[in-house]
Amino acid sequence: MRSGFWWYEFTFAGRRARESAKTTRKTVALEAEKRRRAELERVHAGMPTEKPEHRIRTISVVLKEYRATYPVNHREKSVLMVKNRCAHLLRLLGSLVLSDMTAQRVIEYMEKRRSEGAGNRTINLELQILACAMGYTWKALWPRVKRLEENHDVGRALESGEEQAILDAAARNQSRLIYPFLFTLAWTGMRSDEARTLRWSQVDLGESGEIRVGGSKTEAGKGRRIPISGNLRAVLLQHRARYESQLGPVQPDWYVFPLSNRLAFKDSMRPVTSLKTAWESVRTKAKVDCRLHDLRHSFCTKLAEAGVPEGTMLDIMGHVSAATLRRYSHIRAQARRDAIEAVESRPFSVAVPKESPKWTSPTTGFHP
Repeated sequence: MRSGFWWYEFTFAGRRARESAKTTRKTVALEAEKRRRAELERVHAGMPTEKPEHRIRTISVVLKEYRATYPVNHREKSVLMVKNRCAHLLRLLGSLVLSDMTAQRVIEYMEKRRSEGAGNRTINLELQILACAMGYTWKALWPRVKRLEENHDVGRALESGEEQAILDAAARNQSRLIYPFLFTLAWTGMRSDEARTLRWSQVDLGESGEIRVGGSKTEAGKGRRIPISGNLRAVLLQHRARYESQLGPVQPDWYVFPLSNRLAFKDSMRPVTSLKTAWESVRTKAKVDCRLHDLRHSFCTKLAEAGVPEGTMLDIMGHVSAATLRRYSHIRAQARRDAIEAVESRPFSVAVPKESPKWTSPTTGFHP
């Protein structure tokens, strides 16, 4: 007994154990000593000492832990994506223990999610998140299970008429942000979040002005500079005039597309959170079936059709490889027709013969 509490002391495997039982009752202290001896014996024998609830971990536990630490070094959009993907994993697999996640379970999960209408890329992403949460790679956990085939060419370039219809519908929309926002995407190829978080300090509306992109999805995209076309300059100047009429002279740290409702700008120090409702309205009115990201595909295609060098396109688009660039560049049907007509119109020195030329077979010696 020391300071009102019982202590135990014994020697095990040549080492002294002297610890407080943290109790004032001798009988409880004797039980604590027995448990401590048993624990040391299990360690000496190479047996696990964790509590059963710690040894038998469920999918819900590892996903909860993964989500808790994920925001530390990932962007807000990535954090939201993981949260949304985890919801389906928890719903279908949350009660399983880690040892239950066999290859057959993974295949069953794939079939269930496909029956619910989920795409192959979505399913692959969900299982990849699960593998990361479990602390291993997909290949290490399920080496015999192949990823589902993904459609890498999901985007498309809009025809000029479709793009014009979208911009016309945006100009008539109640939202005061959707038209300049879509025009910016269509004439810079910026990603939606890059434009949404743009500040006036990043926009130079002079005659040879340019937009300096801030944060980006890729390292290659950060800080890239995109020249501003004449028509985009006119749209942004008109947008700034309306902006100043409501909020006063523009400050460099104000957002170009501020937090707003349909009719008025509300807070210049916060970017607009979402333009999804306005975009869906515009797309419906224009009767064009496309994604917002297809405006980026369209701009990349315009550069390719204009004969812009690949290196310049990579710099403007913020891509990291030529392979990614080729995925975004879709040479449209009209451009392909124009190319063939251009070749066909060129004068050739060799005329097309009126009759098919005769030739002799080298094996038989006869004409065919």
